[in-house]
Amino acid sequence: MVLALLPLAEISAQINHKHYVLMGKIDLSKENYSDAIKNFNIAIVAKPNDFEAYFLRGIAKYSLSDYTGAVDDFSRTLEIHPLYVRAYHYRGVANDRLSNYADAMSDFKKAISLDPFSEDLHLASGSTLMHLNDYQNAVAEFDTALIINPENANAYISRGIARRYLDDMDGALEDMNSAVYNDFFNIEAIVRRGMIELERKEYQEAMSDFNKALRMDKDNPLIYFNRAMAYLNLGDTVAALNDYEKVNNLDERNALTYFNRAIIYSMQKDYEVALALYNKVIEINPQNIYGYFNRGILFYQMKQWDNAEDDFTKVIELFPDFIDAWMNRAVVRFEKNDIKGAEQDQWHAREIMAFVNEDKANIDSLYNHYSKMDYNKIISFESDFVDGNRQKSLIQFSEVTIRPRASFIVNVTDSDNGYLDATLSQLSQSNRLNGKLAYTINDLFDENHKSFLNDSIINTIENDNLRTFLSGMYNLEIFNFQRGESQFSSLLNDPMLGVYAGINLSVLQNGKAELSVNDKNYDNSIYITQKRAVDIATVEQERPDYQQSLNTITDVLGKTKNNPIVWYNLGNIHLQMQDFNQAINDYTQAIKYDPNLAEAYYNRALTLIYLNKKDQAVKDLSKAGELGIQDAYAVMKRFTE
Repeated sequence: MVLALLPLAEISAQINHKHYVLMGKIDLSKENYSDAIKNFNIAIVAKPNDFEAYFLRGIAKYSLSDYTGAVDDFSRTLEIHPLYVRAYHYRGVANDRLSNYADAMSDFKKAISLDPFSEDLHLASGSTLMHLNDYQNAVAEFDTALIINPENANAYISRGIARRYLDDMDGALEDMNSAVYNDFFNIEAIVRRGMIELERKEYQEAMSDFNKALRMDKDNPLIYFNRAMAYLNLGDTVAALNDYEKVNNLDERNALTYFNRAIIYSMQKDYEVALALYNKVIEINPQNIYGYFNRGILFYQMKQWDNAEDDFTKVIELFPDFIDAWMNRAVVRFEKNDIKGAEQDQWHAREIMAFVNEDKANIDSLYNHYSKMDYNKIISFESDFVDGNRQKSLIQFSEVTIRPRASFIVNVTDSDNGYLDATLSQLSQSNRLNGKLAYTINDLFDENHKSFLNDSIINTIENDNLRTFLSGMYNLEIFNFQRGESQFSSLLNDPMLGVYAGINLSVLQNGKAELSVNDKNYDNSIYITQKRAVDIATVEQERPDYQQSLNTITDVLGKTKNNPIVWYNLGNIHLQMQDFNQAINDYTQAIKYDPNLAEAYYNRALTLIYLNKKDQAVKDLSKAGELGIQDAYAVMKRFTE
């Protein structure tokens, strides 16, 4: 029998399905996508076979960059309503974002068969064809869209982009002119025209378009970025730097702009500023080879040989066939009088060059090899070109400290963030508590933790064992570990409170183990980075002894094998002990017994990312976000795209 856990936020009498769909639509219109998902979740519970709530939830997920979750919801929509054209359309767009191009084209083909006169469908199909580098057929799709609506500015823009890739620069410019003619205030059309003018070396015309676009949208970082390029080509480096700085003021995580600024400052021999900018690039993109490579050159110019060698070594680790990195490290090693090392590096460089020169096709096979190893991650700079105000309004762009969710304790709360079961509900109703007993995430180390317990409240409880339990909880809150441990231990065999006492005792023992170790020596949290920068096994550090906590929660599990909270807490302990595969198994068991335990999905996802199993992690992050953990979208955006 599965233990019935009910989220506190969803305790209500009768659910009005239409009300929650309407509230979700209002949230969508306000771009409150996470709140929209919560409302659609409730609507789906009330009426599981209503396709609209699934479809709209898919829109919300797509808007949060959760394309996997969006595809799932659009698919569910189509199971209920197989002829719903918009679901095929948007599923195709989501599949395109996931690089599932064959699936996307299949969706568009089905949608067009149902609605052949939709210009938007032909636009979407053409966009996917462009992603497949099939520019001729893309142009044909855009032609069809323009036959349906000759005034569609977006169709002209898309066709202009396709023509640009076909090297038809005159046609591309003509299409951008048509887009502006049909929609004079279309900023994208004006900016795209400016970008084509840049390529045509019509710098004054490009500058005019970028200035016009900025008068309509002064906070658009992409426009400043392109205007900086125009300034550079016109020889105004100061103005270019000012525009690049404006980009980074609007978009603090735009690594490409920091990189360009660093190059300019390096050319001006302002090495300290250039170094700070390269450091920022690497902070944002810790796997990018060009950040390390250029910083290595900068260190060489600054005669910091050791730092230069380290950076070229890092490039070689990321991309062992980067010839210039081997050659540059050889030069640095000569400067350090490491003749043997320098000669070895030169030999490696010559070996790679000989391989490439032997057959020009070898260079393609070389890059194909790296493409299978996430090659784009080591060459692409993060550059969303989304202004800071816009980023702040979207959860997926938020800056979050990415660490696993803490374990659960059983505590008194007045918050909706927690879970109830039948026994806790009964205990809360039969005793006069200032709040309700529930499973809540342990936040005792959080400065915002709010306690609902004190001696006067505890002394009003008539049930002796419950009074002991609450006293133990109060002692845990104030870090009276020995007293709290004694009180929880005395209740382990109590038929009603034993499981809860064991959960809290295990958390107490865990906290005690951590506090016994100097936090300068060890940090038990697992921080996820784009590359595992440190192999923990190589660092000699004293670690907390979690064995007592593990033994306690294992004993609890023996009494209640179907309790998802116990499995989740067990997973957290195994995670702290760096037994990652066992942690994943534990979280999986937690999800088995409660498919709506958001924290289990989230922690399992972080563990999977750490193990570089990102495809599996995406699904868990999607589910965690759907169930209310907003940080999941920021993690998905940062580490799995």
